[in-house]
Amino acid sequence: MLMCRERDRAKTALTAALVVLAFAFLGVGARADDSAPAAPPPDEGIVRNVAKKIETISASKIPVTRTIAKKIGMATDPGEPQDFVVKSRPAGEEDYIPVGRKEFEHTIKVKTPAELKAIEADFDAVKVRHDALRSNFAPARKAVADAEAAKAAKAEKKKKPPVAPPAAASPQ
Repeated sequence: MLMCRERDRAKTALTAALVVLAFAFLGVGARADDSAPAAPPPDEGIVRNVAKKIETISASKIPVTRTIAKKIGMATDPGEPQDFVVKSRPAGEEDYIPVGRKEFEHTIKVKTPAELKAIEADFDAVKVRHDALRSNFAPARKAVADAEAAKAAKAEKKKKPPVAPPAAASPQ
């Protein structure tokens, strides 16, 4: 009683398509190496070949080869640096150039305790002035009154001891 459903046919067809696609990619990858080798670079002439070889083997650091390279025209001396470069460098020759920023001296002095108290007094004066302005504002007055009423109710609750239920009379 095997029944073939449409869903099973679709799965089988999809699997077969994926297998064929995988083999197709493998076949393309195998043929990728069948291409012709790259063409050799064009002849650049003896001067350029010598210049490349000199750069490659660092022979330009040897004085004799450097002199010959200068005579041929393949090497030059570095020119003088621009004015902005000279101005930005330190006066003396240094092997080490420090990295990062210099620490700057602070120009603001540390406040004395008396100056700190004066600043706090100024802050307190501003706070008192703002509280006075705020208390004249109707919603703020109502909020303050509500807070005081809640505080008073809480204090009153704490003062009254809880009332114990009356003891039941025992018959004797």
